[in-house]
Amino acid sequence: MGRRFWRWMGCLVLLMLLLPVAGCGSDGDLGPLFEDDFENSDSGWGADQQEAFDRGYEGGEYFVDLHVPNWFIWARPGVKLDDVSVEVDVHLIAGSPTGQAGVLCRHVDGDNFYYFAISADGYYAIFRRVDGGDLEILSGDGSGMLPSPVINTGEQANHLRAVCEGDALSLYANGELLETVTDDAHARGDVGLGAGSGPEGSVRFQFDDFTITRP
Repeated sequence: MGRRFWRWMGCLVLLMLLLPVAGCGSDGDLGPLFEDDFENSDSGWGADQQEAFDRGYEGGEYFVDLHVPNWFIWARPGVKLDDVSVEVDVHLIAGSPTGQAGVLCRHVDGDNFYYFAISADGYYAIFRRVDGGDLEILSGDGSGMLPSPVINTGEQANHLRAVCEGDALSLYANGELLETVTDDAHARGDVGLGAGSGPEGSVRFQFDDFTITRP
């Protein structure tokens, strides 16, 4: 009887020791897959100074500065994933409010990716690029960016979240769902930041607190 009692107690103690380990493993699975606050200028996004644009680190943020009209540029950390939730804070620093900025997912190469963007005058769109073609708008009726009252305008910051899960592509601004579309052109790729200038030309955006999690 005594021997069985102590054997049972030993199993109970072992189980109690194992449970916290299992709990920690589960919590770890829910943590970020990748995150960057841009405090370290060697964190992998790179920096460039070109005639059409500048991009790089400044003041604990990442900036994209476009000097010419109708230009699009992006930066990537080099993370290959399929289903992701990508979040970032972005705000206009200077230039035309018709410029747009946001995040990329499933960036296969420069010719193939998805792009989720808002403009500082309160518009949004979900884009795709396939085989080097033009940026196509998947949201709405595909004819242009759409207005939303949840997007902060001017130089106010916006918190963006893009979810790429299976064929579903969703864009959120400041915690509110803007739109979900479906598309199966790209299944896996890198993530990134993107910014584009409108017809009025020069624009500068800054990004902070970039985070990737599972949807």
